Amino acid sequence: MKKAFTLIELLVVIAIIAILAAILFPVFAQAKAAAKKTAALSNLKQNGTAVLMYTADYDGSFAQSAYATNMPNGIVQPGARVFSMFDAMLPYTKNRDIYMDSAAPEAIKWQELLARIGMTPDGAIRLASFAPNFALFEDPAVAPNLFDADPVINEGQLDVPADTSMFFTARYIFAGVVNMDAPSTSPYYQPTGPFSAVNFPGTARHNETLIINFADGHAKSYSKKGSIPGEAKRGYGAGETDITKVYNLPYDVAGIPSLVGDPRP
Repeated sequence: MKKAFTLIELLVVIAIIAILAAILFPVFAQAKAAAKKTAALSNLKQNGTAVLMYTADYDGSFAQSAYATNMPNGIVQPGARVFSMFDAMLPYTKNRDIYMDSAAPEAIKWQELLARIGMTPDGAIRLASFAPNFALFEDPAVAPNLFDADPVINEGQLDVPADTSMFFTARYIFAGVVNMDAPSTSPYYQPTGPFSAVNFPGTARHNETLIINFADGHAKSYSKKGSIPGEAKRGYGAGETDITKVYNLPYDVAGIPSLVGDPRP
C-alpha cells in the first residue's frame, strides 16, 4: 500500500511554510533596504571625493550650480543649455551613477524640470537622486543676483567643513505642491517658483534617514529627526542679530554654518 500525505498533514506543511515566509520576508526586505542605503552612502562618499578633487584644481573654489554654455556670459535664461554642478564632477568620477540612489532613481528628473522652464541639459545628467547645497554651489549666472553680487564660494570661507553639507538625498517638488516634511511656516512647505533650494528638499527615504556628504569629504546618515550643528545670519543681507539654525532636518539641508543660513533666492 502506497503512503501519501493526508489532508491534515498537507495543511500543516502549508501552515509552516506560511509562518516561515511571514518571519523571513521582512528580514529579506530589511536586508534589501540596508543594501540600498549602503550603496547610496558609498555613492555620496565618491561624490564627496570628486568635489574635493575639483576644488583642488580650481584654487579651492566650489563649482557653480549652473551656467549656460550657449548664452553671453553664461547667463542661465530661457533657451539655455545648462551645464550644472552635476556635470562639473563627472570628469573626476567617470560615472554618472554616483548621483543615483536605487531607492529613488527618478527623484530629480533633471532633464524634465529644465524643459519645464525652457532649458535643456548640456551634460550627461538626466536623472539624479541627490541635490546640492545651493548655498555652497552658488549661482552667479542665475538672476536676480548676478556675478559679483553672488560669487562662487571658496573652501577658505568655510569655518567648519565637517559640518557643511554638499549633497544629500533629496527630491524635486514642483511649484505649488505641498511638502509635508516641512512646517507650514517654512518656504519649503509650498515652493512658489520652479527652481530654488526649496524645490529640492532633503528626503529621508532610507528607513527614515537621510544621507549627506560634507565639505571635508565624509558622508553620513542622519535620522529625519536628527540635528547638524551650526548657526549663521539668516541671509546675506540679514542683520548681525538675525541668527538662525542653518540646517533643519529632514527638509532643509542648505546653508553654510557661520556664513549664511539660507541661500540667495
